[in-house]
Amino acid sequence: MNYRSLLITCLATLGLAVAGWGQADGKIAFISDRAGYKDVWVMNADGSAPINLTQGRDCTSPAWSPDGTKIAYIGDVFDDDQYGGEIWLMDADGGNPQRLTDDRVTLWLSSADKESLSWSENGSSIYYTTMRLEDGGFSIEFDNFVVGLDGSEPIYVDSEFPNARGTLSPDGTKRVHVVISDEDGQARVYIYDLVEYEEIAIDLTDLPNFEDPLPDIQVGASATWSPDGMRIVFEFYPDFLSQFELWAVDIDGSNLVNLTNGLGGRDPAWQPVVPSATATSVEAQSWGRIKSLLSTP
Repeated sequence: MNYRSLLITCLATLGLAVAGWGQADGKIAFISDRAGYKDVWVMNADGSAPINLTQGRDCTSPAWSPDGTKIAYIGDVFDDDQYGGEIWLMDADGGNPQRLTDDRVTLWLSSADKESLSWSENGSSIYYTTMRLEDGGFSIEFDNFVVGLDGSEPIYVDSEFPNARGTLSPDGTKRVHVVISDEDGQARVYIYDLVEYEEIAIDLTDLPNFEDPLPDIQVGASATWSPDGMRIVFEFYPDFLSQFELWAVDIDGSNLVNLTNGLGGRDPAWQPVVPSATATSVEAQSWGRIKSLLSTP
């Protein structure tokens, strides 16, 4: 047994990443309009105890900071004065909201619709994509930007983003893609092993088939991984007239559960598991070392 395998075995046996190191499952942030606005909500990993963090704002794309203490999101997405919304930052409990971008100042971005937030690995900045219409509305252009947490002016970047929308597993070895409309109307989860170059397809037979499926068209759904990489939460809707719901399933296709139970939910983002606030500096450094080793194939 190699060193990495031994380390994983020890962690599984001792439960080091669970006991005293913050919440084992973390919270799930998501968007829901159950209160009349597309607010950012958080709930427990089993769907219990949902809490509205933004209280009456139209939002999208919640994204956890790497240390799990803050949530970035796009707010006021339908405000006529700020088309496309602005990037906001708040504490994990909804406190201390602050706006990081202001298109009224950066006028050359004033007609851009922001989407796809993701954090830098060190948590110091946030990447995002803008979508704008060109040629009189006949073509769509996408641009990539990064903004610091100090609210400095966004900078254009021409490079691949970090893990967008949580599709990459926490250890970096797998990527997930959820299809909610396929030729036969069956929802499926596709998991790509980036080390072995293998693909696993999970048929979600307990979900209702998509009504009136569109031949040769696949519609992707937002998905996010649990911190241990063993479970996935994804958005799903059975037809074009129904609202999205959030479902969770193990990566082997078992334990399929509706987390939102008819109240609606989109854009799920699972909180990273980090050391608790009471962890000593030695514990925190050890946890950083453990994460580093586990992320190395």
